Amino acid sequence: MAGIVLAPLSAQAQQSFGEVIKAGTKDANTLIRVYFEPGGKAVGHALNGGWFNSGKAMGLGRFDVRLFATGVFVPKDQTTFDISTLELEKIRLSPGQSPIAPTIFGEDEEGPQMEVETTGAGEKATFRTPPGIGYRNVPIPMAQVSLGLVKDTEVAVRYVPEVKYEDYSTKLWGVGVKHGLKQWIPVISAIPGFDIAAFGGYTQLEANAALNLEPDPAAAKTAQQQQPGYYDNQALVFTTKAWTVSLVASKTLSVITAYGGVKYSHATTDVNVNGRFPVTTFRGTPPAREIVDLVDPVVLNVEDSQFGLTAGFRLKLLFFSVYGEGTLAKSPSATAGVGFGFN
Repeated sequence: MAGIVLAPLSAQAQQSFGEVIKAGTKDANTLIRVYFEPGGKAVGHALNGGWFNSGKAMGLGRFDVRLFATGVFVPKDQTTFDISTLELEKIRLSPGQSPIAPTIFGEDEEGPQMEVETTGAGEKATFRTPPGIGYRNVPIPMAQVSLGLVKDTEVAVRYVPEVKYEDYSTKLWGVGVKHGLKQWIPVISAIPGFDIAAFGGYTQLEANAALNLEPDPAAAKTAQQQQPGYYDNQALVFTTKAWTVSLVASKTLSVITAYGGVKYSHATTDVNVNGRFPVTTFRGTPPAREIVDLVDPVVLNVEDSQFGLTAGFRLKLLFFSVYGEGTLAKSPSATAGVGFGFN
């Protein structure tokens, strides 16, 4: 779970984030936004998948446990961005470099070389934009428990405790409610095996990756900046909050249930770079170089919403079920999972 959002980023990518910050908060926010924006959208819409596999709410006391994964298929035009279209203040392309750079879903190769303008004579810092993860799909694995209540109502809870792997950590939780509408529509209630329900759900995911931007060893530092651990609190924090509402209908024939419906998905992702980061400044008088700290230099918010059509099936054999679904939308997705329980 910890690797699904940030862990695929290579050490080179993480170092590039640190280098970008050297250009100041405005340019860092601009570059990191266009790099992460497709990821924020895709992860959010993936979190809104897999909530149900039928238009029928479970009866009182019925329950099931599901394990599944939802992935969003990212359009090809969201795998790169054009640096020449960005309003950058202190960063520019190095001579002869292509302006096309990968987003998080781009190729697993570093982007073009950039130069950070300085005031020092002949002084120039360079870096390459971070590579992508090399694929255009974000599979989000989740575990969910659903329980039937009174009045044809069902609640669902998602939860993944904090999982740590090397310098990464991830945690997730969510809650949803499904309510059967068949009981309120006499004409539909007379149709055997046919059900219709309304659903609403909310999921939140947080992923963290440690960063490590060290100060320039040739630059002057204050006594405080030289203390051990002074720059140890650097982190990239990725928080996604997603909610969805759906109207879903289903028809059951023996052990097979086919379902479909309309869906609205909304996602908000915050991308923050937290901690103290050493930035080298150049002066015309000694000391020629000195370290200035930037604190929490990147604060970004990515928001997206979409309508979609969802269709899927469930095969149920005694206490075991397997299901799959797809959603046709601006950012299409697919879900596959298994379930166990009395439902």
